[in-house]
Amino acid sequence: MFEEINGNRWWLSKRSDLYQELFAFISALQSRQAYRTADNLRYARLYGNYDLSGLDVANYSRIEPSYNTVNRVTLNIIQSMVDTVVSKITKNKPKATFLTSGGDFSLQSKAKKLTKFVDGQFENMDFYSKAVLAFTDACIFGTGCIKFFIKNGQLYAERVFIEEIKVDDVECYYAKPRQLHQEKYIHKDVLQQMFPKFVREIEVASHLGASGQQDSYTGNLKDMVKVVESWHLPSGPKAKDGKHCICTSNATLFEEGYYKEYFPFVFFRWNVRPVGFFGQGLAEQLQGLQLEINKTLRTIQVSMHLVSVPKLLVEASSKIVSSHLNNRIGGVIKYAGTPPTYAPLGGIPPELFSHVDKLFGRAYEIAGISQLSAQAIKPAGLDSGKALRTFNDLETERFMSVAKRYEKTFLESAEIIIDLAKDLYEKNPDLSVKSRDGKFVDTIKWKDVDMDADKYMMQIFPTSALSTSPAARLADVQDMLQAGFIGKEAAISLLDFPDLEGTMDLLTSDNNNLEKIIETMMDEGKYFPPEPYQNLENAVRKVQQAYLMYRVRNAPEERLELLRQYMEDCQTLLAKAKMPQPTPDELAQKLAAMGGADAPVGAVTEELEGAEPLPPMPEGMPPEGAPPMEEQISEQEIIEGQ
Repeated sequence: MFEEINGNRWWLSKRSDLYQELFAFISALQSRQAYRTADNLRYARLYGNYDLSGLDVANYSRIEPSYNTVNRVTLNIIQSMVDTVVSKITKNKPKATFLTSGGDFSLQSKAKKLTKFVDGQFENMDFYSKAVLAFTDACIFGTGCIKFFIKNGQLYAERVFIEEIKVDDVECYYAKPRQLHQEKYIHKDVLQQMFPKFVREIEVASHLGASGQQDSYTGNLKDMVKVVESWHLPSGPKAKDGKHCICTSNATLFEEGYYKEYFPFVFFRWNVRPVGFFGQGLAEQLQGLQLEINKTLRTIQVSMHLVSVPKLLVEASSKIVSSHLNNRIGGVIKYAGTPPTYAPLGGIPPELFSHVDKLFGRAYEIAGISQLSAQAIKPAGLDSGKALRTFNDLETERFMSVAKRYEKTFLESAEIIIDLAKDLYEKNPDLSVKSRDGKFVDTIKWKDVDMDADKYMMQIFPTSALSTSPAARLADVQDMLQAGFIGKEAAISLLDFPDLEGTMDLLTSDNNNLEKIIETMMDEGKYFPPEPYQNLENAVRKVQQAYLMYRVRNAPEERLELLRQYMEDCQTLLAKAKMPQPTPDELAQKLAAMGGADAPVGAVTEELEGAEPLPPMPEGMPPEGAPPMEEQISEQEIIEGQ
């Protein structure tokens, strides 16, 4: 069998022979790795707490439960742990952020737009919800998977059940296979629409296996087609042995050279094994404890049923009539000899319950989960909110390695999206995506963000590192506000409570509008004058901070001039607003001096508007009402903050 697998170089076969060689390879691979399917089936049964006949399309159904299985008592520690971990790890949405390596303002602007482009693609793909499903697979089966592909001129992502993924164990000693296969069943009508030149072959292959005979694996699924999509990475930078193909049991539907150094997949793993491709799941780690818990609970259940009903002790020689033993009030039992007595009820050994508690505690230790997270049970002695937050921080440290692996998959996904976007741009020069930036929606064109990979680097940040519960989030924001790290406007934005969304939109509208104006002026070079109705003092402060930041980033002088002009216009409006207004008596005297009631209204208006304004503010001085200079961010602070 070893020689049969490793002697098959299907990627070098001619198209006429490719499907035969490929299916022979997959058949040998499945026979050799039958243990993995059996393991995954066991993990699925443990997590779902019910019996499955199989995990493949033909056999995926629930076995009719027996009386014993319906009435058995179980405490599914695996399901509880998996659901808790998934909720804890995936509550934040990691964000791939692009930063330039010493680039100029133009590259910095592209990097910022590239971040928005990838964010928009994540949203269009519904990537975050699919990442949750894939991570759940990783917790149950050890490995989860998401596939990226191009369809109808758009980028797509789909969660792939790990049972569909086939790799050669011999190649995967260091978890870096050179070939990868996805095996799945597709409805023949769908497949015929995808490959109209192979309608007849698909119709016949719908119920044929690799040998040309009835495939027992497909059962009665005569409307489904077994399809294998395979990739082989090139052996070197200039090698021409890379291959991507799609085959049925009797035809090669698609074939092309493959020149990329990666597979269009990202893989989530709960725990990485020392060797091998597939990871270790939480279900595998806890299966022994789960089975022992089930066994002990079954013993307790049977014991309870045996001793819960009282029994009568009757001497064999006694002439007791069984009908006399009833529940009638005032009944009389006539007996001869020793009177009947009730046997004392037996108790359940307390060691059984203690054993279950110890197993539960051990399960929590292995998973690194507290009862506070899994069952909302507050640990004894933790009464204050600060103590609970500290406890959660300690628990979070145990998940750090898992969280890092989860976040890394988002960086890998961003790299694949960028590379596929380059391919798609060659066919669609108008490639663009809509990206949400706060309350605004921007259209990001690929031609405006495309740049060489050596000119930027990626970092991962969670969308929000704050607590998820309203009370805990409020406490976190209050701590930052009291420490002076944020202002009131930022604190309101960080709260992000759904029921306060309308109010928060009003409170933060000035800042949101100002940030959008600054961004537009710096990106597009268009000037937007300030409005007299906005918070001009806040505008001067914010634009001054933005000016210093963009100066450090070597923004073009003409763009910086827009910010300076904006600050000057704000100061002019502030000065005009603070001009003393004439009283009614003064206004009457001016009217009299101009001819009384016959004076034209326009003359008075022109005189008032032409009044001598206040002297301009010295450069660098904040307007009246703005915070003192020591509260404003200096250029040196911006540089040090970088």
